[in-house]
Amino acid sequence: MTSSAASLPDASFNGTAQDSRLRWTVYLLLITVACGQSLAAIMNSAPLQSANDRSRWCTVWSLVEEGTYQIDTINERPGWSSIDKVRHDGHFYSSKPPLFPTMVAGLYWFIKTTTGLNLNRNLHDVAHLILIAVNLIPMLIALLLICKIVERYSTSLFTRYFVVIAACFATLLTPFLLTLNNHSIAASSAIFTLYPLMRILIDGEQRKRYFLLAGFFAMLTCCNELPAALFGLIIFGLLFRANPRLTLLVFSPAALVPLIGFFITNYAATGGWKPFYMYYGTEKYLYEHKGVPSYWNNPQDLDRNLDSPLVYFFHCTLGHHGIFSLSPIYFLTLFAWLRISQYKAHLLRPLLWISLILSVIVFGFYLSR
Repeated sequence: MTSSAASLPDASFNGTAQDSRLRWTVYLLLITVACGQSLAAIMNSAPLQSANDRSRWCTVWSLVEEGTYQIDTINERPGWSSIDKVRHDGHFYSSKPPLFPTMVAGLYWFIKTTTGLNLNRNLHDVAHLILIAVNLIPMLIALLLICKIVERYSTSLFTRYFVVIAACFATLLTPFLLTLNNHSIAASSAIFTLYPLMRILIDGEQRKRYFLLAGFFAMLTCCNELPAALFGLIIFGLLFRANPRLTLLVFSPAALVPLIGFFITNYAATGGWKPFYMYYGTEKYLYEHKGVPSYWNNPQDLDRNLDSPLVYFFHCTLGHHGIFSLSPIYFLTLFAWLRISQYKAHLLRPLLWISLILSVIVFGFYLSR
């Protein structure tokens, strides 16, 4: 154990086994309600809800039904067309990173092979099954890990219940479960990373499995949420400082698995190592097909990006797409950042610094675009 482990809640605070069972009963009840609501919402949701959603579904359909990343055929079908596509070598491709749709395509192939259901005849059923598998189940596991985290590191009963309730009901992750997107799995992967990270840094654990899990899921987070690349680098740096040998021999090889998958699928889709979205503003986005110009020749509304950096910052924080206006609970995070100097001896202070550094840099990146 490291010295930080001495700051962990002792057994006297955790109470009796009966107290622990009571808390877990409450946690599981909250998670059951949250997941039940999300399951009902998924089962009643319409597939192909947005351009982002359809772009990924087009890749999934094309990979399984035609064995290609080209989405020309399905893009012509009513209800499937998306503006999130590029024109490359005379064909349409999704502009989304291909790793996640490729993984989903594997799941769709399994469903189609084992049940006979397919996206042509059973669109709603297949879409719902996939969303449950790639969105809801990972989120369920993430919520259980959050419960384990608060049980292990919180010193307040109120905090334990508050954090679990907030995770279940007070973030925008819940509505994202209704669409096929890489953000939901990235959020779950971040939680899957934080748990082993905390066991290593706070508890002083040196087990290989924690380094393996941290490496794999940190990189999976990066691959599915590209602005999270800095998150992966920070995790690597913290663990290298804690144990260079296991970081190099266990963490790094585990991280290579999703990273290699990212580049292999990207090369298979694009013929190169550069993702399609990095060609924004080039002929791959600014084309004309059958006399119809690309949407990106004259983007509308938010896509026009006419706001000044100051106005953009306002809308990212307090405006129509603001972190604080849409999820007011994050005002507590802001309050914690303002008081960070007072937490010099707190065992969770490194994680607070991570959240502050990542937020400032990501905001700065998007404001500079």
